[in-house]
Amino acid sequence: MGCIHCLRRIGETLMFSLNPANVALRAVLACCVLAAVSTTHAADACPGGKDLVLTHGQILTVDAADRTVDTVRIRGHRILTVGEPVNPKAPCIQIIDLDGRTVIPGLIDNHTHFVRTAQAPGPFIAGLEAADSIKSLQAALVVAAKKAEPGEWLAAIGGFTPGQFAERRMPTRQELSAAIPDHPVYMQIGYSTRGLVNDEGRRVLAAAGIPTSDAGDVATDGNGLTYVIRSATEARMKRRWPDYLQYAVSLGLTTVVDQACCDWLGAHLTEADRPDLKHAEQFWRAGKLPLRLRIQYDHRDTRDQHDIHSATARIANATQGLGDGMYKAVRFGEQVIKAGATDDEVFEVYLRAANAGWALSQHTIKEEEIERYLKIMERVAARTPISSLRWTLEHVFEITPNQVKRLQQIGVGVRVQDHDYIRNSNSSWKAGPPYRMLLESGIRMGAGSDSAVVGALNPWLGLYFMVTGKDASGELLLPGQQIGRKDALRLYTAANAWFNFEEQDLGSIEAGKLADLVVLDKPYLQISNDEIKQMRPVLTMVGGRVVHARAPYAALAP
Repeated sequence: MGCIHCLRRIGETLMFSLNPANVALRAVLACCVLAAVSTTHAADACPGGKDLVLTHGQILTVDAADRTVDTVRIRGHRILTVGEPVNPKAPCIQIIDLDGRTVIPGLIDNHTHFVRTAQAPGPFIAGLEAADSIKSLQAALVVAAKKAEPGEWLAAIGGFTPGQFAERRMPTRQELSAAIPDHPVYMQIGYSTRGLVNDEGRRVLAAAGIPTSDAGDVATDGNGLTYVIRSATEARMKRRWPDYLQYAVSLGLTTVVDQACCDWLGAHLTEADRPDLKHAEQFWRAGKLPLRLRIQYDHRDTRDQHDIHSATARIANATQGLGDGMYKAVRFGEQVIKAGATDDEVFEVYLRAANAGWALSQHTIKEEEIERYLKIMERVAARTPISSLRWTLEHVFEITPNQVKRLQQIGVGVRVQDHDYIRNSNSSWKAGPPYRMLLESGIRMGAGSDSAVVGALNPWLGLYFMVTGKDASGELLLPGQQIGRKDALRLYTAANAWFNFEEQDLGSIEAGKLADLVVLDKPYLQISNDEIKQMRPVLTMVGGRVVHARAPYAALAP
């Protein structure tokens, strides 16, 4: 009975008696109180909203016991229970029937240049990394062109290789023009600065005094690349950002670690042209980041890079962990000091970082480069312990077993990336990294992409590379260095959370942790190796919030 009806009855009762002891009056007053309480209970029946229950699935927890369970219950931002039965008729729950699908923790990429790629020129070409033929590349360009303004470039600066196409070659100028006749197109392999343009691209560059060959090749002097990059206006960057963010979460990425830099190698850019964190921070402050962005302070994003004091001043004035769960600074790297610094200058900066308690990562690929920075880290460790700081060497394609042992002795780990999956003629190192040797050594290790010039952002390409040792063309690059699927998954989840000092919150599906998880469209442990590359999650959640959903869960889409 509603309160309004109760009040009417009170009025009617008062007509007969104003005596508070009147039995009828007391009854009606009690009715009104009960109605009010009932209404309040209805409003508070599910305080904080309903729990979300994912059930009837193959949930790979990646916890210490490596459990597989069938149910996980989420309350708010965090996981409430794992593997415990839930009554489907219980109040305050919303059931998501997984129908046997595989669930994994949210993927964490330990090394990207996400911010730079998010504000690259032109609409984001979402289908580029998955394109396996010239025809599918043309189709991806056509889709991207629908978002382009008149005269806007479509640009792919790295992140792909001709080896991924069935034709094992770059598209011709004529093929690019047939797909995209009305917009200029620029495609560049990695850091080669060798760009290929379509007919409209040739016309635009010619008007700017930049020559191209009949085949559409742009000279490697960097002038063409510079022109294309400078076409990325503020408005265009802001329009591209959401597309890149949504692409990332559609792949199952829930956290990316960004180097907060760098110039496009080979371009002639000023400090004002250099990528920065402005747009990332705008999206963060507006609550529009669908994934967790972790920042490494790379020295190359410093405005004055030419003096050791620019590095030491940042150490003294920056705050590790500044930010929140969606955006925060986590370490220095991958370059910590200016190019050309002496060993003593590097040592001084490393020592100050250690004394300030900062995590640190250093770019190293070749054996002699690894040796140089390892020796400097050993000098630092002789002065002050660094084992608790979670320092790393990055890439380590040519690392030796002896170097691994020495890193373990001082408590330094490695974070490896998969950019040899799209290895090209500019890759001057031995193919790597040696996944199995590193894994069997027991050294702390995580995996990532180094996207999106020398690597592809798509983590499923990286997982495929770790499992098979094969590059985009199918060539076996890493014989004897392949690892198992569960090991590869752990390197992309729990292992990377540890390096960010976030192992209590992220990286595995456990009670009390943040509900970052991904529902896959294929059973990761049962499908063929080639099908790993085709993985496309159907649901991605960050902190219990759905950030990506498609059939059969499209109704949950944000």
